[in-house]
Amino acid sequence: MSSQMMIEMDTESAFNRLVPRGSLQRFGLAGGFNSGIFFLLWEFLRLFLSDDSTGIRIAWGVAWGTTGFMAHFVHRWFTFDNRKSIQWTIGASFGAYIFSLVGSTYTIGLFATQPSDTLRWLGVANLLAWGIIIWAIMRLFVFQYKAEEDQTA
Repeated sequence: MSSQMMIEMDTESAFNRLVPRGSLQRFGLAGGFNSGIFFLLWEFLRLFLSDDSTGIRIAWGVAWGTTGFMAHFVHRWFTFDNRKSIQWTIGASFGAYIFSLVGSTYTIGLFATQPSDTLRWLGVANLLAWGIIIWAIMRLFVFQYKAEEDQTA
């Protein structure tokens, strides 16, 4: 085995020990990427919609729905694994993302009267709160993740 391959394997196993698959920390890393794209899309859409509760909710909902589908694949590849079939995880995650889409859109609408800068910070808090809820749903119901090495689909 080459030294380059050993270094890559050591780095990968050290990363997996520090941030194991299925963990909230690993979900947070992937979620940070997903949330960054979501937030940019939300801000972009807000440029074209009214700054009232309806416009803010529409922008949030469209951005959430768009990036939710992308997030499924990021979490399948990086956070959890592919032990469950793609048909299962897409179907099961659809329910999870619809639930979080409705819930997070409702909660951001509650803050719609806040000044723009405050609304952005409340949007981050809303993302974090719903991110934890989604992680639990994805781990327990969608990917049905267990850390055991010998788990089968």
